[in-house]
Amino acid sequence: MEQNHMEMPKIAMGAWAWGNDRTFGNTLTEEELRPVFQTAMDQGLNLWDTAYVYGMGTSETVLGSFLKSIPRESYLVSTKFTPQCADPEVQNAVTAMYEGSAERLGTEFMDFYWIHNPVGAPKWITELIPLAKSGKIGKIGVTKVSHVEDAAKAAKIVLSADEIAAMESLADKADINVIRMWKKR
Repeated sequence: MEQNHMEMPKIAMGAWAWGNDRTFGNTLTEEELRPVFQTAMDQGLNLWDTAYVYGMGTSETVLGSFLKSIPRESYLVSTKFTPQCADPEVQNAVTAMYEGSAERLGTEFMDFYWIHNPVGAPKWITELIPLAKSGKIGKIGVTKVSHVEDAAKAAKIVLSADEIAAMESLADKADINVIRMWKKR
């Protein structure tokens, strides 16, 4: 896999509701979204964020149809493994979801790959290790962690451990790069 060495943009373009089934209010068609994509690219907005869970693959499919028309080195792509959508019948759910996303997006390399929920993060990071070591991922992260810290502060309790620390420990042992999502205590 060839890693994209672009400078990190300051903003990402989210494709959360692109091609969605109207769950999130989107009624735009692929044809109506194409000018949005092109205008963003023309203005230098080239980091695209999506996930399988956004329309159960529809967002990735719509975005992928646009990305396939431009050179791979002209954009960065970020997608996510969502534990709630994992196939319990496969040997490695993280790899299976990654491969589906890669096919829909039309790329074998993800600049960013996220575990899209901290629940069970140590299990999922363990399943992510072979994929990360394969060179198919640039950076790895976990989303939706701040709500845990915010809830603890609101309840006036102190968190003495978190899954992010456990995930980072596993990642360190596997020698893979994890994006820091939580500030150090």
